[in-house]
Amino acid sequence: MVWSDLLMQFCLELAFGVLLALAFVPKAPVGVLFYRVMGTSALVCVGVALAVPIGTHARGIDDAAVVLGLLAVITYPVYSGPVRGPRWAVALGLALVGTAAGVGVLIRESGAAASPIELTVATATALATGTVAGSVGLAMVLGHWYLTVPKLPIRHLGRLNLVTIVSMVLSAALVGTTCLLFQGRLEAANTPLFGATGLFYLGTRLAVGLAVPLLFAAMAQSSLRYQNTRSATGILYASTVLVLIGTAVSVSLQDTYGVPL
Repeated sequence: MVWSDLLMQFCLELAFGVLLALAFVPKAPVGVLFYRVMGTSALVCVGVALAVPIGTHARGIDDAAVVLGLLAVITYPVYSGPVRGPRWAVALGLALVGTAAGVGVLIRESGAAASPIELTVATATALATGTVAGSVGLAMVLGHWYLTVPKLPIRHLGRLNLVTIVSMVLSAALVGTTCLLFQGRLEAANTPLFGATGLFYLGTRLAVGLAVPLLFAAMAQSSLRYQNTRSATGILYASTVLVLIGTAVSVSLQDTYGVPL
C-alpha cells in the first residue's frame, strides 16, 4: 500500500472514530463549543486525508475514496453546529458512511482482500482501531468539560467510557480474526508475523494499544461511580497516549504485512 493511501486510510479511520463517539453524546449539555471542537478535529483528519493524495497527484477529485471523504466535509456545518435533532443525526450519519466507505474502498484497492469476507473483516478491523482512538480521545476531552460545567451529569462520561471499553474488546477480537483469516499471508511475509520480531510488534500493539487502556477504562469507570471526574479524566489522558501509540504501531504493521492489524 503506497504511503499516501495508508495515510489517507489512517486519517479517515480516525475521523470515523471521533464522529462515531460524538454520536453517543447528542444531548449532553456541554454547549456548542464542544461539538465545534470535536467536529473540527474530525474535519482536520478528513482534510489531511484528502489533501495529501490530491496534492501529490496520487488521486483526483473524482476518485471514489475522495468523493466519499467529501461527505464528511460537506456535512461539517451541521454535525458541528448548534442544532441537535434529526438534521444533526442525518448529517453525522452521512459523514460516518462516507469515512467508513472510504476506508473500505482504500483497502479493496490495495489488494489486501481477495474475498468479500476478507474485505469486510479488514475494513472492520481498521474502523475498530479508529473507533478506539476516537472514542478515548473524545472521552478525555469530555472529562475536561466537567471543569467548566461542574453540574454536567456523570452519566454522559460514563456512557462514553463504556463505548471505549466495547470498542477495545471488539478491536482485539477483530485483530485476532484478521490473524486467523490472513494467516497464510502473514506467515509468508519476509518478516513472519508469528516470528520473534513480528510477535514483538503485534504484542506491543495489543498490550500498549488495547490491554492497558482497557484496564485504565475499568479504573475510570470505577472513579465515575464515586463521582470523581478528575481522576477519571487523568486516567483517560494516559489512556489516550497509549492508544495513539498502539494505533501508530497498527499502521506500521499494516505497512509491513498489507492488512490492518
